[in-house]
Amino acid sequence: MAAELRERDRRDRTRAASPLVPAADAVPVDSTHLSEDEVVRRIEQLADEKLAAKK
Repeated sequence: MAAELRERDRRDRTRAASPLVPAADAVPVDSTHLSEDEVVRRIEQLADEKLAAKK
């Protein structure tokens, strides 16, 4: 299944029409060694930091 996902992602990134690319202001979150709850907390932390910077 992981190989299928990698292949799908590769196809999406390299297709000629509308290749999938991250937004210019995207913040990658490496969830390799995180639980679902930890990922959510990290995203919430990043959102809070972004909002605080706008004040």
